[in-house]
Amino acid sequence: MELFLHTFDANSHTNSENPLFSGINTSSFNYDSEPELLNILDEVIATEGARILRDTWVLITEDNQPMNPMEALQATMPFNTFYARHKYPWLLSDLTPHVQMHYQPIVDFGQGGKVFGFEALCRLKTPEGKWLNGMEAFALAAEVKRTHELDLVCQQLALIGKSQSISAEKPIFINVLPQTIMSPGWLDFILKILNQQEIDKRDVVIEIVESEKTDPEVLARYCDEIRMHGLRIALDDMGSGFNGLRILAEVRADFIKIDRAIVHEAQGSRVRTVLLEAIISMAQRLGCTIIAEGLERVEDITYCQDLGLHYAQGHYFAHPQSMPSDQVTALPVRDESHRSHIPDDFHIGEYISHGLTIDVSCSLAEARRLFNAHADIANAVVLDGQKPLGVLRRGKVFSKKHTGLGACCDPLPKVINHMLPSSVLARIFYLERGNIDIWITVNEEGGYMGVLQPMEIMAQLISRKASSGNLHPLSHLTTGPTLRQTLDNSLRNNTNTQLIYIDLDHFKAYNDRYGFIRGDAMIRLLSEIIRQEYQDKAGVMVGHIGGDDFVLIYDHNAPTLNDTLLHVISQFQALAVHLYDASDLERGFFTTEDGKDHPVASVSIAVVNGKQGALENSVVAAERAAYLKKIGKANIGSIVVVEDTPPQTILPTKEFYSGWQQKALSALQSLLNTHRSTGSHDLDSCFAEFPYFEVIFELEPDGVQRYANWINPNMYGKIKAGGAGIDRSQQAYYQRVAETNEPYISSIYLSTATEDFCLTVSLPILDDKGKLISILVADINIAAMAILSSARG
Repeated sequence: MELFLHTFDANSHTNSENPLFSGINTSSFNYDSEPELLNILDEVIATEGARILRDTWVLITEDNQPMNPMEALQATMPFNTFYARHKYPWLLSDLTPHVQMHYQPIVDFGQGGKVFGFEALCRLKTPEGKWLNGMEAFALAAEVKRTHELDLVCQQLALIGKSQSISAEKPIFINVLPQTIMSPGWLDFILKILNQQEIDKRDVVIEIVESEKTDPEVLARYCDEIRMHGLRIALDDMGSGFNGLRILAEVRADFIKIDRAIVHEAQGSRVRTVLLEAIISMAQRLGCTIIAEGLERVEDITYCQDLGLHYAQGHYFAHPQSMPSDQVTALPVRDESHRSHIPDDFHIGEYISHGLTIDVSCSLAEARRLFNAHADIANAVVLDGQKPLGVLRRGKVFSKKHTGLGACCDPLPKVINHMLPSSVLARIFYLERGNIDIWITVNEEGGYMGVLQPMEIMAQLISRKASSGNLHPLSHLTTGPTLRQTLDNSLRNNTNTQLIYIDLDHFKAYNDRYGFIRGDAMIRLLSEIIRQEYQDKAGVMVGHIGGDDFVLIYDHNAPTLNDTLLHVISQFQALAVHLYDASDLERGFFTTEDGKDHPVASVSIAVVNGKQGALENSVVAAERAAYLKKIGKANIGSIVVVEDTPPQTILPTKEFYSGWQQKALSALQSLLNTHRSTGSHDLDSCFAEFPYFEVIFELEPDGVQRYANWINPNMYGKIKAGGAGIDRSQQAYYQRVAETNEPYISSIYLSTATEDFCLTVSLPILDDKGKLISILVADINIAAMAILSSARG
């Protein structure tokens, strides 16, 4: 038999000298058996990239036998599909024996962390005994066009599991692809199983998984039909999908599940906090209940509680299990050490009053006596034990229309957690601005705390609005009205004003590839480099317009401006390598899910200097900058575009060596001559000399921490003391040094202790024979990287 492979190159007609494929265009291979065919296919996969194979098609013919063109066309199939059919033939038969459903609990914050329901998750077992998770299973099924069949098997097994192992009134969340929901007969298939298994329809939540682009209006019509039969709807991975907000607006979901990528370490990201609050705001308007997914850390749980979320799931509580279990890890104790750090000087507790309360078992006559005894009180809260049930109004209590306590009891007004931060309160005021009634405050278990007067809280929020509103929350550079006013004043009063706009290239693609945390870190890195470069320069204001855009306002002509901007670019390119994976750095570009390539670590800078006409105001300046940036974006890599006739383009012409790493390692090396013991202040003098270290600790050769942390005095209260005896042998900063006896510098990460971006430096300590006797480890924040990299370091 003969195997033909052909790769279609969409760019070959314009780029024939440098085609996208590396080895395949049209190739053929002869084989005599199925094992020989699989060996050929495996070799092709090993030598060619995934992007090339996506565009490669396969045709099998008998040796030297002609084939009719139509037959050849019908027999041709994508390489990945062909490979999967031959490599995994069992995927073409009944999938049921290979599928096992696992169940992960969803907990209720309001009920003290009790299990509210379960999500059913697919696990696929190969004939070789390897288990695949849901994402891997559906990716494999997609190659042989069997995602629909796998989807149906998972749903059937999940509902059988609900019937056999999950009690009534605990809902089961079953994942369904949009294309499955819209397929003929699917709803009848589900309803038939529910009838056979005697499952209450209200106990089933159809969780819609965003897998491909879907028309929200069409999907909404199918969801309406599902809801008519009594089933509920959940939208999965909200915040990460391609059209999530449109679907949220169209589909009247009962539940919204917020994607793990947004919730995980969200308290360290202003961007994701804003996105979370936007989703929460819209969900409240639409009457949806939010479930936070992927909770693994105490800080994430307390942060979600502080934001007012009620339901959550994640590995902190329990891993998915083949048998549903109500045994979950208890909610963390809410003390100050576990409370998520939301910068806020406002505390609701200062304004809570206990108010007048009455037990639900009391009579109307007792309620009247209570109000007579408190003539100045207009309302009383009805309690069942510690749980608030409703509100009694003085007027209704004394009305002749009512003969019982229940008849004159109104529903509860707004109920809020007593630990809500001011940012969440502000959003509630916006949504509830027509409501000036009392608010009820409760604790984490839903127990009554007291009442609030909303107008008093609003007055406090307004009076406490800090001037920090004119600083960008991520970069702490001037932004907003102050920046615009400064710019307009300078343009109006100084004809020599120059404006420099600095923009990260391909930033959206970087966020898509690496996530929000590294995206925030990249913005912080560039902001710190700019800050260090300009902190002692007169006549320059540094501002952050928003997102990945920065601006410099010069009130004079600077002869060395271009050199300074090139130095900013060079420093960024040298330091940003710690924000990319090694494989992307080696290639010089990274690839997003849509298959597009983007260069690493490049910056476009536009210099607007008035050479193409007077600058009347900031709007005109921005328009001119946009024109210059468009020129810059057409270039691959970093560039400075200076306004002129025609515009002048300046490219970096030399490599920049940043000595920050060697400076950090040398500083750490110097500590070897300093006495180190259990004393927590042993290294205080070293921190004075090397203030860029936040915390330092020492490891035994086996990775166990030798002494308690030595903490920079400036970080007291942010970084916890202790640490002695903790096993850190699984950490990269230990393993890499232990394996090589060479220093190690990590990628940039978000510190959960300081809520700042840091990296870790570790240094081996060797004896005279070169044997490892300990490892010294230190954390450096992103601002210190910029200081060490600049000439000032």
